[in-house]
Amino acid sequence: MSDPQSSPRTFSEALQVLQHPHDRTVIYGVTDRRDDHWLVKLNDFLIDMQGIKGKQKARFFHSLKLLFASGVQFTRALEMLSRRTSNLRLSRVLATVSHDMEQGGLSFSKALAKHPRVFTNSEVKMIYSGELTGKIDHTLDSIASQMQKNLELQMRIRSALMYPITVILAVILASVVVMIFIVPRLTALFAEAGASLPLSTQVLIFMSEFTRQFWWLLLTVAVAGYFWFQNWLRTDSGRRQFDQWVLQAPLVSNLVSNIQTVRIAQNFSTLMKSGIPLNKALLVLSEIIPNRVVGEAIGNIEFDIRSGSRLHEAFAKQKDLDPVLPEILEVGETTGSISEVLTKLGDQYEFEVDAQLKNLSKLIEPIIIIVVGVAVIFMILAVLTPIFQMQEIFSSGAA
Repeated sequence: MSDPQSSPRTFSEALQVLQHPHDRTVIYGVTDRRDDHWLVKLNDFLIDMQGIKGKQKARFFHSLKLLFASGVQFTRALEMLSRRTSNLRLSRVLATVSHDMEQGGLSFSKALAKHPRVFTNSEVKMIYSGELTGKIDHTLDSIASQMQKNLELQMRIRSALMYPITVILAVILASVVVMIFIVPRLTALFAEAGASLPLSTQVLIFMSEFTRQFWWLLLTVAVAGYFWFQNWLRTDSGRRQFDQWVLQAPLVSNLVSNIQTVRIAQNFSTLMKSGIPLNKALLVLSEIIPNRVVGEAIGNIEFDIRSGSRLHEAFAKQKDLDPVLPEILEVGETTGSISEVLTKLGDQYEFEVDAQLKNLSKLIEPIIIIVVGVAVIFMILAVLTPIFQMQEIFSSGAA
């Protein structure tokens, strides 16, 4: 392997690299970093593990489209964006993609495919389809626009869930503080008084003692449960079961169904506008949709299309999809404007999703208030009841 730059080996050279990381070009698979100073190696490791946000990728695709449409050579545009991006890992990936295209003779899609942790398979397939149709600039613009829409939808969902999650975490933290610091002091007071304790107080004391003595066990179970759940979601069967449950979950099933419809309509419309053939558009769509059950349904639709079925008929066979989709697609097939009707459907359902998310927040708020109120009342009764009993004992003794 060859190194386009001298390797930083001394402490002063390493310090200079750490102070000006953008001045050092790293091309994965080409730059030899084995003899670098250990500080630089550590810094490189942290950079290579750095995440790349969807907003940064959307900005990259949009900027690349603008440069390419302005007549800038493709590899030159990649080099320019590599120097401009604030994300060091994305900068190195783009420099590598440019190098593979210019020196290795790879196409843009094949160069991107070498970085599956950065560019998804669906994005690579969309780029490949754009290369085949000769509409790479439209494809880049479509990817950027659709990624931005998906990010905005995700942000609205997260905003709706932020309040209940924050309240639940605050209640859990307050409960732990009460169990560890407050209840033990009250327990000592009750023991000195020798009063008989009600069941609620006994339960509270037991929970406090268990938390103090076996906090390590509770923490271990919580961490182990979290990692088990994450590993389970990474399996095909686990992910499918979870996605199926989400589609049928009480209270939110209609909201989840509408969200899936928005994603299908918007992404499918974008793919069709990019000039991607119908079969390939459906294959890419099946990978874009995060819900595994819905993705498999889209894959079945692609198989039915290849078998000779019409688009709306293939959609109508899938019971996990919104029944309005085949009706809209039938209109689109009749008028020859599938992408247009899908765009209108996506916009209409997006407004409905916004309204449902607001209603969900209003629905969750009283439920949280009730749960928190019950917990507070239980703790108050568990603490104040024996105190009142002790006060009565002292009063009767004084009399």
